[in-house]
Amino acid sequence: MRKSMFFAALCGAALLATPVVAAIRAMNLSELMSITDDAVLVHITGRTTFASDYPFEGAVYTQLALSGESLRTGKAYDGTVVFLGSHEPADQFGTSEMPTLQDTRVGNRAVVFFQHDDAFPGGGADVACNLGYVFRVEEGFGTPVVMGKGEGAAFPDNLKLSDARAQVTAAQALLQAGK
Repeated sequence: MRKSMFFAALCGAALLATPVVAAIRAMNLSELMSITDDAVLVHITGRTTFASDYPFEGAVYTQLALSGESLRTGKAYDGTVVFLGSHEPADQFGTSEMPTLQDTRVGNRAVVFFQHDDAFPGGGADVACNLGYVFRVEEGFGTPVVMGKGEGAAFPDNLKLSDARAQVTAAQALLQAGK
């Protein structure tokens, strides 16, 4: 009995001593914009799921149909964005990094950060950053509010949409200036 307790304690200590590598990296707005192709303010007009063997066998993706405007350029944006994972129970494929169901409901307004992946099957795809960088927009106190995601996110706190737009514009100007 004593040997098994000692062995269990030894295994527990070894497990705690094993280094852990974080899979999620906190990014402020400037860091996020430096690795993404666009930030768009959109209405979510549709949502579907599909299976693909990219980047590994059995992967399931959610595709959002979006209509709105680029916060970087002000140009109209109508397109689709995909993210790894699904909220459909039949798919049985969720990931901890995917946006929440509440953030991706059809009819929602959202700020979405994405980058284009040319390697995605079918000629490439705009891929939402899987770190929860779909920010739901809600009406609050008579003005649209971007719902923050906490410390380490591009928008850590709730803020007026007009303030979020100004922050994206300022970050874009810094990127173009090479800073």
